[in-house]
Amino acid sequence: MTEVMGRIRQATTVPKRLLITSGVILLIFCIFPFVAGEFQTSLMAKLLLFGALGVSLDLVWGFTGILSFAHGVFFTLGGYAVAYYLKLNLSATANNYGGTLPDFMVWNGLKELPWFIAPLQFFPIAVLAMVAVPAGFAYIIGWFIFRSKVSGVYITIITLAIASALTTFFVSQQAYTGGTNGITDVSRLSLFGTVLSPVGLYFLILSFAALVLAGSWWLTQSNFGLILRSIKENEKRISYLGYDVASFKIFIWSLSAGIAGIAGGLFVPLNRFISPVYLGVAFGTQVVIWVAVGGRGTLFGPIIAAILLGQLQNSADRVTQDWQLVVGVILLLVVLFLPDGLMSLLPKRFRLTDADRLERSS
Repeated sequence: MTEVMGRIRQATTVPKRLLITSGVILLIFCIFPFVAGEFQTSLMAKLLLFGALGVSLDLVWGFTGILSFAHGVFFTLGGYAVAYYLKLNLSATANNYGGTLPDFMVWNGLKELPWFIAPLQFFPIAVLAMVAVPAGFAYIIGWFIFRSKVSGVYITIITLAIASALTTFFVSQQAYTGGTNGITDVSRLSLFGTVLSPVGLYFLILSFAALVLAGSWWLTQSNFGLILRSIKENEKRISYLGYDVASFKIFIWSLSAGIAGIAGGLFVPLNRFISPVYLGVAFGTQVVIWVAVGGRGTLFGPIIAAILLGQLQNSADRVTQDWQLVVGVILLLVVLFLPDGLMSLLPKRFRLTDADRLERSS
């Protein structure tokens, strides 16, 4: 890992055009909650989280060439860590049984809090678990996958199997996970003794999304990012040059999972629940769609796609019950006629795809 960390330090300066454009867009998002209603503010916050989740997948798929359907798993693991914290800090009067033990545990016959859940009563531990559990789980999986030199479609199959297996496991462990219902009716998130309002939570999520985008851009513009793109293009050649390809893959895979876990953790206080549905292949496929529609290797593309498709779904749902068909047709058109994603519609000088960077540097 020393080799990996050494490559991260060498990053490029931020182009002035990108800095100005990003600042204007960030200003628009800052103004948004003051001109939109509470529903739209909450919806936009959720879509920003989904966009950040898409960026985390873009790091491993768009830049490193690893197609994963398991990012919903990492998202949900982080979500459960925060959900336990918020549920365990719910007042006794808010529980149906008037005790500190969550209702779903009482319904399933538990008499005391399980030892592996009890530490999540404390905020620092819950925050640490929100990142460490998905990142650690990804590290273990990645170590076995990448050290065994599994590649291509086989990685995708493994991630599909993991998503399916964990969905079944979480549903079956109803006493500990809430089963198919998940963990619901959690308390509101408090920071420094103050309960966050919907607008405050929106700005917390906006800050997270902006940091993810800025950090991912910085990372992919460094020599480390160049190595990731080289691994995607020709893994064998990079290996012949003396680089430990597995270490780079494990690092970006674990980092991506940690980002996804934070997104899941912030999703819980926003929507006040988490359930195994986000572990499933269907949600994992949605994340893949955001990256594919927005544009692989663009970083900005997944956020744009998540926001546009989310708003489209919300609008179509009001008009027809067959909104999924409408969204599906639009997705099909994008895939057929815009194989490089929505970012390919921008003038070339504003794109941030791998091909355009390489062309400018040559």
